Amino acid sequence: MSWQHIKIPNGNTVIFCNAFITGKSSMNIIVTHTPIITTLDLQLAYEPLSQYDVNVFAFDFSGTGKSGGNEKDFSRNSIVKDLDSVIAYIEKNYSSNIHLYGNAGIGGMFAQYYACTSNKLKSFAQFACVDYKNTSGVGYPYPTVKLLNFFLKLLPNFHVTVKPPKYEGYNEAHDNAFYKMIEQNNPNVWKNSTKVMNTMLECFVAQDSVIKNGVNIPTLVFKTLYDRYFKPKYFDSYYNSLSCKKKLVEIDDVHNSYYLNSEKFCQTVYEWFIENQ
Repeated sequence: MSWQHIKIPNGNTVIFCNAFITGKSSMNIIVTHTPIITTLDLQLAYEPLSQYDVNVFAFDFSGTGKSGGNEKDFSRNSIVKDLDSVIAYIEKNYSSNIHLYGNAGIGGMFAQYYACTSNKLKSFAQFACVDYKNTSGVGYPYPTVKLLNFFLKLLPNFHVTVKPPKYEGYNEAHDNAFYKMIEQNNPNVWKNSTKVMNTMLECFVAQDSVIKNGVNIPTLVFKTLYDRYFKPKYFDSYYNSLSCKKKLVEIDDVHNSYYLNSEKFCQTVYEWFIENQ
């Protein structure tokens, strides 16, 4: 068995998916990631899942990476449509034992948005999260985010350079080295689509954001203690807002530990999914 590239029908276009298939009746795990690079660039973050008796479907959102579609059409609705299409493909060809792992920052946020809408998932695990109206996770106060959201909705799609906040502290060399590697492989990685950025902001502040309804399926939340984006109390605030079956897993490491220590993350995710299948 090995990783294979498949194209999943998605309306008039296709979704690119990096898949590892163990068997027709095996548990199915969907993996989402930050849509600034392709899933292939982050394979090490989820590759340890392939050692278990599971099928893995790691995909690029439409309009990004190697998937079809247009970046200007990226939205909360397109995220839901993409994941609906991936789930439909899995149900048709494998089984309905489907779980969702949102990792690599914004990938966790977008996965959370979907998890608030769907009744087709058995359980959910996420790294990075949206605590509705608590915008400290994006680095700006709530009024500023609302204003940005207002203007970005009116403007056409364009690209703006947004780099990660600087980090100094525990394990900084490893955390910073990860970004250097990404930059070497993708020189334009920080030139972000305003449609993708605004979609993320809407998850936090939009009146019709389904995030405010909460996740209703079993949810595992990773809490990194030395994160350049999120303070520990941010994770706590989100976790405490959940009324579903839940589990909080503290990671005594940095933001990019989901990649740097992917064996631990993937083992924890797998065990959670096994418990809730």
